[in-house]
Amino acid sequence: MASDTVVSLPEEVIVYILEDSRLGFWDVNNFGSTCKHLYKIVRDSNKLWRTKLYQRWPRLKEAYQRINESDSYMLNWKEEVKASINSRRKLLYHLTLMSRKHFEKEELSNSEFKEFDPLFRPEEGAHPLAYYFLVDELISLIERPAIVSNLTHRYYAVKIVRYLKQCHLRNEWQKFISLPQEKQTLEYGATIVAQWSQPERHILYSYISSLLDSIADQTKELLREYYPRHSIFSTPEDKFIFWKNNIIDDNQWSVLETRQITDTLCKVLFERLGFYGNSEMYYSSENSFIDQVLEQKSGNPITLAIIFESVARRLGIRCEPMSFPSHFLLRWKETYGPESEDGENFYIDVFNGGQFLTKTNCLRIAGLPKCQIEMYDNYKPATAVEAVTKLANNLEVAARQHTHLDSRCTRVLSALQLQLMIQPNDINTVSRLGRLYRKLHMNLIDLVKVLENMEKDLDDVLRRQANLLSRTFQLRLQISILEKEIKPQMRRIPSVKYAIGLIMIHRLHGYLCVITGWQLCSALSQNGDDDLEENLDQPFYYVFENNGSFHQVIQEDLLLAPNPKWINNYTIGRYFYAFTGTHYVPNEEAASQYPEDEAVRNELINQAFPNRSTK
Repeated sequence: MASDTVVSLPEEVIVYILEDSRLGFWDVNNFGSTCKHLYKIVRDSNKLWRTKLYQRWPRLKEAYQRINESDSYMLNWKEEVKASINSRRKLLYHLTLMSRKHFEKEELSNSEFKEFDPLFRPEEGAHPLAYYFLVDELISLIERPAIVSNLTHRYYAVKIVRYLKQCHLRNEWQKFISLPQEKQTLEYGATIVAQWSQPERHILYSYISSLLDSIADQTKELLREYYPRHSIFSTPEDKFIFWKNNIIDDNQWSVLETRQITDTLCKVLFERLGFYGNSEMYYSSENSFIDQVLEQKSGNPITLAIIFESVARRLGIRCEPMSFPSHFLLRWKETYGPESEDGENFYIDVFNGGQFLTKTNCLRIAGLPKCQIEMYDNYKPATAVEAVTKLANNLEVAARQHTHLDSRCTRVLSALQLQLMIQPNDINTVSRLGRLYRKLHMNLIDLVKVLENMEKDLDDVLRRQANLLSRTFQLRLQISILEKEIKPQMRRIPSVKYAIGLIMIHRLHGYLCVITGWQLCSALSQNGDDDLEENLDQPFYYVFENNGSFHQVIQEDLLLAPNPKWINNYTIGRYFYAFTGTHYVPNEEAASQYPEDEAVRNELINQAFPNRSTK
């Protein structure tokens, strides 16, 4: 009787019920399999499947909207759901193989991700939106609380999403620099930097733009209170849209009305919203990410200048970014027409509350004896590419100063790869990358290919340098292939007391750490470590500390932690797939290297924590 009642309902009512967010794909599919009538409704309702797709994967909505804007064809939304599910299944299959293939490698080069190319590149047969499917799946996996995640999958998901995003952003960068100069807005270039450097975060340009729009709207609201007759309030909307998307060639208002807007913008930005220059942590990476600066309200001179310029442009005011050797300012003129050559230049110091500076009231920037404005008044404004280059350089400095040691090299690697994308013919960047690749035991074949492509665009001197560097990399590549070996299984002897996965406390320094491996001191001594001679009667343990650092510690300096806790270390997932509360559970690759450790680990845990599970 109940089923008859459902069948008798109008089709639009049935679809409305099925659109309820508590029902998933399989619920809808199972409902449609109950009879031919309902099957036809479920099969033919394109709107229903679009709703379910957006409910399940809301982050895909913007990607589909962009596709629909450029393509007029009607999508079959049920087929889109199938394509998304299939892409994600293939991704997860390859993800599960990553540890088996790359466990011995500290860091991976791009050539080791090529198996993922057919999954997301349309030219290799992938769905046009497969890139977005995969990034959405990986970020969802990364955002899951680590304590309930497969840590090994999560560890490699970060590496895969970095590769996918950087491949995508290289294409976006080429599109960006191919635009006319007036279309190359600072905020879009800064968004690419933020997306590149934070691959595990979902950062949309539309989100950045909306935050800038909001600041512009708040400025107009306050301007209306102060100057209700301002000309901006009789300006048609299409003008604002044009200013938002184009670098304008002049101020759109009289000198008086322009100053009214800039004064109001400074009040909104620095007083009401509380933006400020972060001098205490000047080189922190977060100060170079426009999304985080907009959220946290603190940044460096470049990001603050980009935000100010982007909002001012939305309000019809032209500001020029000025990259001085020791500071980054915005230059403003009363007019940028032919007569502007004889006019005075004003400089907006966004790092110090938006002060307007001239040669007569210039601050002594960076403690220099001479006014920077007077020294560099004839500088040309920085392009968007030059501003992005400055951000990338800052990120390298920030990465090298990063306090968490475990992610420091990854951050430096990302910053150098970003610099190479921006300046693809910079041999110095390739050379620095080569040193880092060797330090991390990465495959140098990527850099050999970069140099081969670079040589045709260089002059004779630089071509010879590139050729020499390429031959050096190829030699190192051959040596690394000859040196490659699989680590043997470690067999325990009575003197080895502890096991991998145990959470320890350092007897002398008191820090928590987790054991990722161990070695007999005699073997280490044979490798040339003379300092170990006096400790040959006990093993050494490889441990990850809670602050991200890695140590070798002799056995007598370690104690089983009475209150084990989660160890905050980026590389944990390389060795372990789960945290139980008392210890970490080794993944298959780590366990196979130390096959006799499981029994010892379980025995020690049972003795120390008899009421807690070892699984």
